[in-house]
Amino acid sequence: MWKYSPSRDNLILLLLIAIVIGLLTGILAVGFRYLLLLTTGLFWPDPQAMLEVNQQYPWYLVVAVPILGGLFIGPLVCRFSPESRGAGVPEVIEAVVNRGGAIRHTTALFKTLFTALSIGCGASVGREGPVVHIGSSVGSSLAQWIKLPVEWKRVFLACGAAAGIAATFNAPMAGMLFAAEIILVDFQVRYLSHIAISAVTATVISHHFLGSLPTFLTPSYELVSYAELPLYALLGLLAGLLSVLFIRSVSAAEDLFTRARVPFQFRPAIAGLMLGVMALGWPHILGVGYETINQVLTAQMGIALMAVVLLLKLLATAGSVGAGFSGGIFAPSLVLGSLLGGVFGASAGLIFPGEMGTAAAYSLIGMGAVVAGTTLAPITAIFTIFELTYNFEIILPLMTCCIISLVTVQKLYGYSIYETKLLRKGVRMVRGHDVNLLRTMKVGDYMETDFETVRQDMLLGEILEKSEKSHYPHFPVVDFEGRLVGMLSMSDLRSFLAQLGDLSNLVVASEIMTQRVIIVRPDDHFETAFEIFEGKQISTLPVIDRNGNLVGILKKSDLLLAYNQTILKINVLDKIGGKK
Repeated sequence: MWKYSPSRDNLILLLLIAIVIGLLTGILAVGFRYLLLLTTGLFWPDPQAMLEVNQQYPWYLVVAVPILGGLFIGPLVCRFSPESRGAGVPEVIEAVVNRGGAIRHTTALFKTLFTALSIGCGASVGREGPVVHIGSSVGSSLAQWIKLPVEWKRVFLACGAAAGIAATFNAPMAGMLFAAEIILVDFQVRYLSHIAISAVTATVISHHFLGSLPTFLTPSYELVSYAELPLYALLGLLAGLLSVLFIRSVSAAEDLFTRARVPFQFRPAIAGLMLGVMALGWPHILGVGYETINQVLTAQMGIALMAVVLLLKLLATAGSVGAGFSGGIFAPSLVLGSLLGGVFGASAGLIFPGEMGTAAAYSLIGMGAVVAGTTLAPITAIFTIFELTYNFEIILPLMTCCIISLVTVQKLYGYSIYETKLLRKGVRMVRGHDVNLLRTMKVGDYMETDFETVRQDMLLGEILEKSEKSHYPHFPVVDFEGRLVGMLSMSDLRSFLAQLGDLSNLVVASEIMTQRVIIVRPDDHFETAFEIFEGKQISTLPVIDRNGNLVGILKKSDLLLAYNQTILKINVLDKIGGKK
C-alpha cells in the first residue's frame, strides 16, 4: 500500500487522485440527474414540464402527490437515515470541522435516494446538496482507503464537493470556489490546484453526457449606464433582507413542527399538503424550480405573478426543508433571487423607462445576490452567475449587489444558512486558517501546573506582600479544601492601595476577589479557550477537572506561544519534506 509523504513525486500522485475524484463524481452526478428524471416521472406526467402539472392532472392528484410522497419519505428517513433531512451541505461542513473529513458512506447513499424522491414528488428543494454529499463521500473514501492524514482527507472531501457543484451547474470555477469558501473553513492556496483539477474533470464528464450548454437560458447582459449602480445597490440590500427572511423562515418552520409536537415521520406529509394546495394555482413552487428561473430570464412572467411566486416559493422551501424533506437550498436561493430581481427590475423599468437594463438582467444579478446572502460566499455567487453569461460587463453590478447583500446579512443576522443549521445542532463553526489546528490542541497539554494560589481568608496585607514577590498577575482563590472560589487580580487590589494601612489587617481575599469565574477543562480544545480570551478580554483562566478540583492555569500568552510554535513546526516539516 502506498504511504503518504510530502515529497514532490507524491504530490503528483495526489493530483492524479484529485482527477479520479472528479471523474467518479462527474459520473455519479450525471447518474443522479437521470435518477431525478426517473423519480419525477413516477409521480408526474412529464418530468420536464412541471409548470403544466395542473393542466395534465386533475386537481385532487396535484394535491395528493406531494402528500403521498411525504407519507412515503417521512418513515423511510426516520427509519434508515435521520441525518439525511435537509440540505446536506451542513453535514459535509461538519465532517470537515469535527470528524477529520470522514463521511458515512451510507449517509451519502440515502441522501441521494431520498433527495431524488423528495424532488420527484414536488418538494421545493435543490439537487446540489446530495451531489455535494456524493462527491465529498467519494473524496473522503479514497483518502481513507489510501490512509492519508486528516489534512488530505479534508482536501479530497472538498475536491469531491467542488466536482459535484461543477458537474451540476456546468461551472468549474463556481465549484472550485464553493469548496474553498463554504466547505473548507481553513482553506489554503496550496490545495487550490487539487480542487480545481477535480472540478474541471467533473465538468468534462458532465459536458460529455449532458452537453456544454449552461443550466439556464441566460439573456445577453448589458450595463446601460453607471447610473444603474445605485439601483443594483438597492437590489443588493433587498436581497440581503430576503436572505435573512429565508434563513429565519427555515428555522421557524422546523421550530413550528417541534412546538406542535408533530412526529418526524409525518412532517413531510403535512408540508406536502401545503405544497399541493399552492401548486393548484402556482405550480412554479414545485421541485427544484429551474423552469421558473428560465421563465423569468426569458421575460415570460409578469410583475404580479413573479411577486406571488416569490412569496409562495419562500414558504414552500421553508416548509419543505423544515419538515425534513431531503434536498439542498442553493437552487431555491437562485429561484428566489431570480424572482426578486425580476420584480425589482420590472418595477424600476416602469419608473425609469428606457434608462436601464431589462428585468431579466436584474434577475440574473438577483440570483447571485441571494446566493451570496444565504451562503455568505460572495465569490462563489459572483462566479456562478459569471459562468452563466461569460460577459465581463456583468461583473461590476454583480459585485456591488452581492457584497451589499453579504454585508446586510452579516449585520442583521451574522450566519449563513449552513452555519445556522450547524448551530442548531450545537456545532459551532469558526472560519479561519487556524481553526482545525486549534481543535487538535488540548488545554490540559499546555496549562501550567506549577502556580500560586491565595486562601480565601488571607489578609490584604499578606496578599500584597505575596504579589510583590510573584510574577503572576492573577491568583486563583481557594477555600480550606483547596477548591476554587474566585480569582484575584492586580486590578482588584488597586482600589485598596490608598487605604492599605487601615485595611491591611481587616480585609480578606474573599471580600475583594472576583466570584464569577470563567473556567476551562483540561479536555477543552484551544478554540474554546481562544474564544473566551478574545470575548472577555482576560489573560488567565483557571483549569478545573470534572471533580471540581483546580488542576492548573492557562495564560493567553502561553496559548499564543504554543500555537505559533506548532505552526512553525508544521511549516518546517513541510519544507523539509518538499526537499526530499
